[in-house]
Amino acid sequence: MAEILINSQSPITHRVFWNGDVAESDAMPTVGLYDVTVDPTISPAINPTQLLATLTATLDENNPGTYTVNVPYQYTNRNRTLRLDWNYSINGTSVKKTDEIFVVTPYVDFNHVADMGFSTDSSDPGYKSYKDLILAEKYARKVIEQHTGQNFYLHDDVVVAYGYDSDILPLPSRVAEVYYLYARDVLLLDNIEEINNWNYEVIVSESGYGIRVNRANMLDNTVYTANGMVPPSINDYGDGVFQSGVPYRIYGRFGWDKVPDDVELAAIELMKDYFAKDTVWRNKYIKKISTFDWDFEYTGEAHTGTGNAYADKLLADYVLGTKVEII
Repeated sequence: MAEILINSQSPITHRVFWNGDVAESDAMPTVGLYDVTVDPTISPAINPTQLLATLTATLDENNPGTYTVNVPYQYTNRNRTLRLDWNYSINGTSVKKTDEIFVVTPYVDFNHVADMGFSTDSSDPGYKSYKDLILAEKYARKVIEQHTGQNFYLHDDVVVAYGYDSDILPLPSRVAEVYYLYARDVLLLDNIEEINNWNYEVIVSESGYGIRVNRANMLDNTVYTANGMVPPSINDYGDGVFQSGVPYRIYGRFGWDKVPDDVELAAIELMKDYFAKDTVWRNKYIKKISTFDWDFEYTGEAHTGTGNAYADKLLADYVLGTKVEII
């Protein structure tokens, strides 16, 4: 899938093929724009059938049969998945093509390109074009996400976690805000419409990798019994609210509101690797290379982690397997 950097208006390109060849449409294509970030069957927060905008494409004069469209800035202000429906006709035949576009947060600030050792001056030996940097950052980002099991940006998503008789529910992803909470298929909390069907306040846990019941504003058992009332079961610390074996479904905002400095440094290191000549050999699983001039052999760690020892050290505290144990 194509990507657009967050808060940008990068053009999206579509090439028309007809009868096995590049062709031009009868008129300029129109493009319907939709938000399909989360499957509507599992998230009531997104309506993928709602048309956000209708855009008109323009012809790329240097490439026949190639059309471009710019997604309006207001639809690239957060991480999301957009669907573009291209509508046009060829020789009177209606054609519809669909593209999905990711709006992504880069892990490296391109304004600091000089600090990375790259140059935007085409006469400089270290010159890298904007397109080169985009590809290198995408490579680094994907390697980091695979290694850590995390996405270092905020995004809407849904996760399922199982309780274990505790007031804390560990989640497989870092959560920033809870929209909806279900136990099995029963709605417990709707923070969008401010509906609470179980009267417990749920907040993000201190680590960010779980949610927990907030007892700060709850009355203890003595207050209830003094007023002739039965204390709620939640006040019994022996049994937690999130019941063992029960699947809880959480819709919300997940991830990080800012790319951590160590993650950005690791991404820069991996971008350098992307441009390095020996990356080709590492990707071929070459263990040892010998020529007349030089001889080198990779350690076993070259094919674990990110393949970069310094990047692995920078990311050590962000590998999800060790982080989720800390609630």
